[in-house]
Amino acid sequence: MDIAEQYQKERASIELNRSLDWSTFGAEYKVAGEPLGLMTVQTWFDLLVIDSPLITSDIPTVESLVDYIWRNSQRHTYRPLVRLWRLWRLERRIIKELSNKEDAEALLTITLEHVKNSVDEFPLSGGSGGNRTTNALSQYSGEASMVDEIANRYSLHPDEVLKMPLRKAFSLQRVIRVSTIPDYKILEPESLRAIKSIYLNKINNGKK
Repeated sequence: MDIAEQYQKERASIELNRSLDWSTFGAEYKVAGEPLGLMTVQTWFDLLVIDSPLITSDIPTVESLVDYIWRNSQRHTYRPLVRLWRLWRLERRIIKELSNKEDAEALLTITLEHVKNSVDEFPLSGGSGGNRTTNALSQYSGEASMVDEIANRYSLHPDEVLKMPLRKAFSLQRVIRVSTIPDYKILEPESLRAIKSIYLNKINNGKK
């Protein structure tokens, strides 16, 4: 597959994911026997506060994997006894899978793909100079400005925003900025820019 084909494949994948954000379907993830739902804004902020290795790109521990999977599990429960039992079983499954190289690679690949899918729609600004500083938030900002931005625009209570899937929140945030901030331009997703960068490097090195 050449670079142009890689670019088109990644672009098609991104467009499909954006459609899934608003459809009754959705990307499906199952890790260590747990079906994962879409990461919510609340879960994102919680992971930021505890410096989860899955967010900071550090090497994940068994504990951090259990925590991440549990927070995003579609079968999450707050019933104390059931919760303890489920967490114990989840930890056992993760330890078992990590003891086998192929299972460990699959577990980490799917988990990291879930992380990437959750955060790759952050509305990075393509503005220049002062606009870049003024219009763009840090990708890992846990500030309330994101919640306030969406809540104000759509007349929602902040708690409603916290329950939103993170991808939807980022999508709405991107639309708000494009429609309300003069000269605000959205950069292409990082994965597409990475493919373009590979192509440009080849051109600069005299390769095609």
